[in-house]
Amino acid sequence: MRRLLLLPIAGFAAALVVAVAGAATQTVQITRNGFTPQNLTISVGDTVTWHNAAAVNHQVVANDGTFASPVLHPDQSYSHTFSSAGTFNYHDAFARTHTGTITVNGPAASLTLSAPSQTVVYGGGTTLSGTVSNQSGSQPVTLTAQATGKGVQSIDSTQTSSSGSFSFSVSPTIRTTYQAHYGSADSSPVTVQVAPRVGLGLSGRLYIARVTSDLSYSGHYVWLQRHYGFGWRSIKRVYLGANSRAVFRVKTPHGRTMLRLFMPAGQAGSGYVAGLSRTIVVFHR
Repeated sequence: MRRLLLLPIAGFAAALVVAVAGAATQTVQITRNGFTPQNLTISVGDTVTWHNAAAVNHQVVANDGTFASPVLHPDQSYSHTFSSAGTFNYHDAFARTHTGTITVNGPAASLTLSAPSQTVVYGGGTTLSGTVSNQSGSQPVTLTAQATGKGVQSIDSTQTSSSGSFSFSVSPTIRTTYQAHYGSADSSPVTVQVAPRVGLGLSGRLYIARVTSDLSYSGHYVWLQRHYGFGWRSIKRVYLGANSRAVFRVKTPHGRTMLRLFMPAGQAGSGYVAGLSRTIVVFHR
C-alpha cells in the first residue's frame, strides 16, 4: 500500500522540478552600509531574496510600490518573484539613503497586426489592430505602408494602451501592404486589397455606369448583370468612355428586375480586385 502511495508523490515532485527549472534565485544582502549587490540583473520569472545581515531592522520597499517587504529583523529574509521586464528601483525604509536597482530582462518583444477585412472599396477604409507581446502601455508603435508601384513609407505612429494593444485607421486607394514596428520588432505584413468603386444609376430610361479608382477606365468594360432565380447572370457588356463613365439602355421584362454592374479583375487594373455596384430594382409594367 505504501509503495502505491509514493508513486504519485514522486510524479508530482518530478513535475515540480520541471516547472521551476527555468527560474533562478538571487540574493541581496542588507548590511549597515546598504545593499550588496546594489545593482542586480535578472530574467523574467527569477526571484530575488533580500537577507538582513545587519544587527538592526530594515525594510525593502519598491519606489513605485510594486513590492514591499515586512519589517525584517536581523537574519530574516524576504523574497519577490519578478514576472515582467523592466527596471525596478527600491530603497530601505529605515535608511532611505540606501538604494538598489533590479533590472529584469525579458524575451524580445513581438507584435501582431491584423485587419477585419482584407478588401475595401475605393474611398473606404478599415482599422488595423495589434498587440505588443510585453503588454506594456504608452509604448511607441509606427506603421509603414507600401502601395502597389511605390516604395515603403512611414505613414502613422501611435502609443499602446495599458494592455499593449494599438490600432491604426487606414484608407488605401490601391492594394497596400502594411507593417507595424515596435523597437527592433516587426509585425507580419498585412495586405489590404482595393476594389474600384462601381456606380450604377438610372435616369429616366437611361442607365449610368461609372467606375472610380486611381486609374482611368476609358476603354475598359463592366458587365451588366441580372438576377435570376438561380443567381446572377451577365447580360450586357458596357464599355466605359471618357471620365470612366458610360450611358446606356437595356430592355427589361415586365415585372420586377434586379440589376447590378460587375467589373472583372482583369478590367480593374494592376493593384485592384474585381468590383461590384449596388443592386438596383427596376419595375416595368
